[in-house]
Amino acid sequence: MNFDRGEQQQQQQPTLEQLDGWCEQALSSASPEIRSEAERRLRYYFPTFSETLAEVSESHGFSSGQARVMAVFHTIKGPSESSKLMTWFLHQSSKVFSITYVVNRLRTLVLNHLNVMDDEHKTDLRNSLFAAIQDKFSELPGFLIDDLTRTLALVVMFTWFDLADSKAVIDRILEMGATSDKHEVLALQMMRSFVEEFNKELPPKYISKQRRVVVTFRDKQLKSIFEHALRAMRSAIGDGGDKRVMLSQALLVQRDCLGFDFIGLAPDEASDEAVAIQIPSTWKELIQVEGFLDPYFEGYAHCGAPLSSQFVEVLVLVASIRRSFYTEAVRISFVKRMSAGIAEILAGAVGLDDVENYHHMCRLLARFRCIHTLVEIEDSGVYRTLLVAAAGFTVAGLGLWEWSANSIAPLLTFWAKVAAAHDGRDSSNAAICGDVIAATLPRVVGDHLRAMVQATARVASGESLGDSPLENTDALLENMALAASIARASYEASGAAVLAMAREMAGEYQALLNGGQAGADAVAACEAQLAWPVYAVAQCIGARQPYKAQADDDAADAEMFAVALELDHVVRQRLQRGVGGGPSEALELAFLHLHHSFRAAYIGEQGYKATAVYARLAALVGLRDSGQVLALVLDKLLFNLRTWPPASPVVHRSLQLFHDLSVGYVSVRQVAKLDAVRALLAGHSAEAFRFLGAVDAYKPRALYYAGLARILFSAPDAAPPAFAAFMRPWARLVDELAAMPDAQLAADHVRPGLVRVLRDLRGFLSAVAAKSNYTLFFDWMCAAQRMRLVHRCVEMRADAAVQIAALKFMAEFVFNRTQRLNFDVASPNGILIFREASRAMCAYGGRVLDERGAVRDVYKERYKGVAVCFTILARLIAGKYVAIGVMPLYGDTALERAYRVAVELLKQFPVPDVIAYPKLGKATTALLEVLLAKPNIDLVPLDDAAYEHVMRVCVEAFDHAETAVSSSACGVIDGVLTAAIESEGSDIANLVRARSADITTYLLRAMLNIVLFEDRPNDWSFSRPLFCLILLDTQFALQYTSQIVQYQPAERREDLIKALKDLLSSTEFVLTTANRDRFTQALTQYRREVAAKNLILMVPTSQTLGAPVDILAYSIEDSGSATAQDEAEAAMVD
Repeated sequence: MNFDRGEQQQQQQPTLEQLDGWCEQALSSASPEIRSEAERRLRYYFPTFSETLAEVSESHGFSSGQARVMAVFHTIKGPSESSKLMTWFLHQSSKVFSITYVVNRLRTLVLNHLNVMDDEHKTDLRNSLFAAIQDKFSELPGFLIDDLTRTLALVVMFTWFDLADSKAVIDRILEMGATSDKHEVLALQMMRSFVEEFNKELPPKYISKQRRVVVTFRDKQLKSIFEHALRAMRSAIGDGGDKRVMLSQALLVQRDCLGFDFIGLAPDEASDEAVAIQIPSTWKELIQVEGFLDPYFEGYAHCGAPLSSQFVEVLVLVASIRRSFYTEAVRISFVKRMSAGIAEILAGAVGLDDVENYHHMCRLLARFRCIHTLVEIEDSGVYRTLLVAAAGFTVAGLGLWEWSANSIAPLLTFWAKVAAAHDGRDSSNAAICGDVIAATLPRVVGDHLRAMVQATARVASGESLGDSPLENTDALLENMALAASIARASYEASGAAVLAMAREMAGEYQALLNGGQAGADAVAACEAQLAWPVYAVAQCIGARQPYKAQADDDAADAEMFAVALELDHVVRQRLQRGVGGGPSEALELAFLHLHHSFRAAYIGEQGYKATAVYARLAALVGLRDSGQVLALVLDKLLFNLRTWPPASPVVHRSLQLFHDLSVGYVSVRQVAKLDAVRALLAGHSAEAFRFLGAVDAYKPRALYYAGLARILFSAPDAAPPAFAAFMRPWARLVDELAAMPDAQLAADHVRPGLVRVLRDLRGFLSAVAAKSNYTLFFDWMCAAQRMRLVHRCVEMRADAAVQIAALKFMAEFVFNRTQRLNFDVASPNGILIFREASRAMCAYGGRVLDERGAVRDVYKERYKGVAVCFTILARLIAGKYVAIGVMPLYGDTALERAYRVAVELLKQFPVPDVIAYPKLGKATTALLEVLLAKPNIDLVPLDDAAYEHVMRVCVEAFDHAETAVSSSACGVIDGVLTAAIESEGSDIANLVRARSADITTYLLRAMLNIVLFEDRPNDWSFSRPLFCLILLDTQFALQYTSQIVQYQPAERREDLIKALKDLLSSTEFVLTTANRDRFTQALTQYRREVAAKNLILMVPTSQTLGAPVDILAYSIEDSGSATAQDEAEAAMVD
């Protein structure tokens, strides 16, 4: 192994000033060169041994020789020495940049290699970090103290079971707090960092050990920390000055303790608003005490912001503690005290002028009601007091959307939970504050709607500078869904409130239009406000639960739906008259959501059975059944598609709803019977809709024509004549284009039409699933020689967009989606498809190979089309509907030409480019995986240069961002090597053998580095080619793994040798399926073992070479002599 360039000469101890200067340059310099040089120097003196071999080795190709080692300072023999130098620098330096850099390096070192240090070094490191915090806490910024403490916490976590006094570190922190108020603040800050670090999810390889430590920490130390924070809070309440800082830290510690992951969920799961906190029962003595909640409410009342918000934050978590934590008597007392405290704050509006206090109080209401059903206090006066106070607070709060927009959802959640337990039709509920709830629920729904309407009006008039609440559709629908669930609990009153508001606003809108002076701005503002009642109607209908719904509810839905339809009719009349400007996007989206909700509730796969709603609709608007409603919905969709700009969200949502109508088994058959759909199938050309005139957008066209295809083929018996009629407009257009001479076809005004028709055909074909339907399209395309137009488009060099559109159509044409291309044995269709695709691919590929000059955009003009060509060929091979093996037997050159062009294209492009462009890299590896698989590899013209280039692409793909690409690369190597091993004497076997000294060795080294040094999610994929590589060069595999072991610390070698020995001796390296599977299982076991023992390998360095070892011959008895080697012998290295 070779030393890193020039660094072996840096043997002098650097000065403190030099190290400080390099740290500042590494973290703050604007020059990349200066930063890189400073980092290189610092890595030399402060190595973490955690770099990958790819970072250390600068590979220059397959013949680059042995792997290189990283040079380090001559006194550093391993992680222990490196940690000593780092802690020395930590104590000596006072520069923020220096401490920041060295703490980050220390953390990385501890995370990966602490377990190789002996107990003395671990203890020294822990004590040095603790001393540094004590010495520097008054002069360093808080974030650095936090980083230092987190690193200390990591050391304590990893030595929890190794060092008997590690657990005592927390006791030392608690004792330090008694020294002075400043030390108490420091102790609380450190405890907070400890709790956060122990609660932090580490990478998967550390999780098993972390969970064992965390369970012990949770059961013992966490309780002590929480108890200490409680005492600090109680002693600090009411004091000023530094005590406020102490109080703040104490509350933050309590917040983190209560938010701890008690049951082992991932942090993102454990933070869900609906999850109860699973505090251990051993904490009862701390929480189930008289007056536990009093300090929080007193502190909130007497401390100003921001402390007051921290009190409420802790109360939110306390309210989230699981109900089963309390005994029945204590739970009643707890719920009463919490309810009384909340009611007192809400009734007196104590501190609610602060936005943080207000928001956390909303959260407290929601969380308290989510966890506690409040059945314990339903018969007491405090329940009524709480509901009355919450009602007044909610009514006032719903109008504060601009002040605290995120607080609306918690308020609505509280009342949704209350409503869920309240049935307005049940007379027994009247005794449980039924009058308050019955009066509040409709008011909450109505006030929320009015508040949103007013907020929208203020934005439209310019009174508010914030964004309109209509712009955040996700939050809008979430809040409206909560409001709808509230409304459904008292539907008679709430539904009437929504209906009344919708009618009132619709009347105002009608009056504005009838006034004759409706300006565009006034109409736009009014229609934006009208979106809210329409959304409310939509969500109320969508919240219908069939098992709860009654005839009166369905009648109410019908009335609201009818009012919304009448409003839509008025809006459309206005647009047709050209009064008041253009349409409102927000209102149109609301109408579309209304139709979506009504379809889901009443016209779904089972919705056609619900007939009660149609009786009322028939009386109101003449809609007697679901078919007429569907006709109305489709008419709305077609109107939107004709009038709205192509890029509008209205067009996208309309097409999505059209797509939804076409995928349901029942709904697609209902839609197919409509007259409007029959007319649409007869005339679907680009002149009908504005979005079809756009050239750039493919997805809208695909949604539209895919939906039409599903409707067209929904009646299989009528498919052939219906298909012929549907294709007639396209047939005329394609035939006209095909009859044009090349010069006219390439004219500027013709090319956009070519792109459109190719994309339309592709979108239509993407929804064709049945073989019989595909055969109809195949005959229409090929029998009439219409495929010639596709080939002419591929050959059109003047416009890359036309070429790409043609190639992508071809990629869909050859795609054996749902086995639609499985023709009969006697059918020549498969061969014909292969010929057509081969011709198109060769035409484009040949043009790219001929034009080797520079281009303006290499991806658009070359790589994009090549990626599609690779996809075409991959789908042809993977589809397995063409007997490609027999094609050379009868002299068909389509296969040979396609394979030759593919190989030449692969050879032309630089390897980094293939991987740098994600779509090209994905298409390349996908093609290579099927192209070089066992059935096809003998037909591929693979010479020495092509073989080397393919292997280079695969090595580059190992580090691709997508796991699927690296897995495909492994599959390519596995296919090539398997074919070489199984077919001794073949061309591929001779090729692999001829390059075994460089390519095979390089591949083996690269894969061993990945398997040994890195943690990949696709180990199975790497195990398959690795087995073949070891089979081809077992001696090098043993030599290289032994060499890696030599550079590992003595403390880690024995476990590592055992794990490697089990891996390499797990099976006989003879190519059989059973041996492959055994090796894969052994690799999985190796991964499991190194993770359990935290065997993270160190990158070889210039100072860590140990004694040689024979892995397969190694035994535990020999370990003592293996570690005692003379330094002179260890220094002899190639």
